[in-house]
Amino acid sequence: MLLLAFDTATPSTTVALLDSATPIAEMRLSAASHSRSLLPAVSEILAHAGHTPRSLQAIAVGRGPGSFTGVRIGMTLAKTLAYALDIPLAGVSTLRALAHNAAAGPNDLVCPALDALKGEVYGAVFRMTSSGAQTVRHEAASEPRAFAESLKAAGATCILLGSGALRYRDVFAEVLGDALRLPDMPEDHEPRATVIGRLGWERLSREESDDPALLEPDYCRLSEAEIKRQKTS
Repeated sequence: MLLLAFDTATPSTTVALLDSATPIAEMRLSAASHSRSLLPAVSEILAHAGHTPRSLQAIAVGRGPGSFTGVRIGMTLAKTLAYALDIPLAGVSTLRALAHNAAAGPNDLVCPALDALKGEVYGAVFRMTSSGAQTVRHEAASEPRAFAESLKAAGATCILLGSGALRYRDVFAEVLGDALRLPDMPEDHEPRATVIGRLGWERLSREESDDPALLEPDYCRLSEAEIKRQKTS
């Protein structure tokens, strides 16, 4: 199964091509605008592998949380391709994908946290098992100290990943102390399209494809427009 995967929830555009769960190629671009970088990146990775969009047999896409605009751009392209090519589509949590960057022991908590701006992080908590990432806490937006306190209460080693973990590292270090593990490599703190693709393929192999007309981004909080509408209604 030739599968195209991408994620645009963070400032980077990450795109990968896989043969089922096996990576063929991956690229990452630090893009000022996903709307200008995503489609050329898709075209480039297909061309380099000797394929065209018509060769694709499935799409996997990061559905957030993250940048509202970024997530929306990625989801729109994924849904458009799936519909136009009549191929299956699988949405994947960006935080779940990020959790797979961690080198975690069986008792460790893996805690991806992306910078949500406005003094918040998008966070989730997973425990890595032989069958994948087991959800301990679902994706949500929260104040960094509150997130850190909830992790401290678990009484386990916490591996934090992502832009939120880096931005608020002092808060997490203060609250978690010796229980905090923060990977040194910058790439560990960014979601990878190859992981999005593998998790998408796992969903598709379980016949869990998403309807392009119904799949929605996971924003974890209301947009500014929605907040304004609520205030005026």
